[in-house]
Amino acid sequence: MKLGMKILLALCSTALATPALAGNILIINGSSGTSETGTTASITQQISQLQTAVGNTVTVSDLVPVSLSGYAQVWDLRFSNNLALTSADQAEYLSYLQGGGGMFVMGENSYFMTRNDSVLALIAAAGGGSIGFTTPGDGQTVVSPFTGPDPVSSIQYSAAGGFDGKGTGQWITSNAAGTAGSGIAFGVGTLANAQKGALTTIFDVNFMQTTANAESQALTRNLIGYVGNQVNPSVPEPATWAMMIMGFGAVGATMRRKRVNTSVRFA
Repeated sequence: MKLGMKILLALCSTALATPALAGNILIINGSSGTSETGTTASITQQISQLQTAVGNTVTVSDLVPVSLSGYAQVWDLRFSNNLALTSADQAEYLSYLQGGGGMFVMGENSYFMTRNDSVLALIAAAGGGSIGFTTPGDGQTVVSPFTGPDPVSSIQYSAAGGFDGKGTGQWITSNAAGTAGSGIAFGVGTLANAQKGALTTIFDVNFMQTTANAESQALTRNLIGYVGNQVNPSVPEPATWAMMIMGFGAVGATMRRKRVNTSVRFA
């Protein structure tokens, strides 16, 4: 392979491998009011560590702060009935999504219906459709794009809740028929009343714990990647573009030198 082409391919590979700019991530865990302190501590630790590992800066808050400005993503990991989304929470979340934020909101099984109903109300307010609660079964299929980059095709939840439809979104996980599932993702452009935002939700908490099995761990990492890419697509950073421009110059210089060295001279 010619030297110039080798340099060009190396530069393109570097650009594609460069992560998106790090963002500020807010985790809301409701630690002071949770009904399961150990579970809350575990999922908070898991998301904090995984977000930090991909270069994000994490802030953990007990309750919803007065303002969500400055955060690229918000992960509301609360699930207890006494921590259902209030009307004020829903209004603030809707405004955040309308401004282009990325959000994950936790729900749970049928014992947590006050919390679940508040999440369904948020989806409806954002224009994701009128969706109801159901119990789709714990063994579910993981739906693309959540099958990668960490390979996972199925998941076994532990007493999960779920949705009787996906509205304007797409399934994260669903039953074999695709008629119900425990996770829905609303990508940018799919929420009628919040076109710039991305909203994801799963009605199960156990899959996100530090002690979860390999399939659950993979799904959590893929979920983090999805939300991040929706609101902050992976593009080369300015420094990478500068390096590419310099590299293109070097390729051009190499090709010019080769033309001079191989030119034929007549006496």
